[in-house]
Amino acid sequence: MKMTIEPVSAFSSLDVLVAIDEGLFSGEGLDLTMASRESRDIRSTTEGTLSSPVTNQGRLHERGDASMFQG
Repeated sequence: MKMTIEPVSAFSSLDVLVAIDEGLFSGEGLDLTMASRESRDIRSTTEGTLSSPVTNQGRLHERGDASMFQG
């Protein structure tokens, strides 16, 4: 199964990159690729408030450019 996921903000996607390198996804029959973020996908946290924080996670998924994201 082919999947495109959104890059993970935490640890610069290191967990996913290691899992790809170790063959953990392919071992489960997944052909995984990471989508590239564009500058329009990244917002400053200063745009948010405590009651309405800004997140950059899920934007590619919402647009249909990624199958899933890790929140």
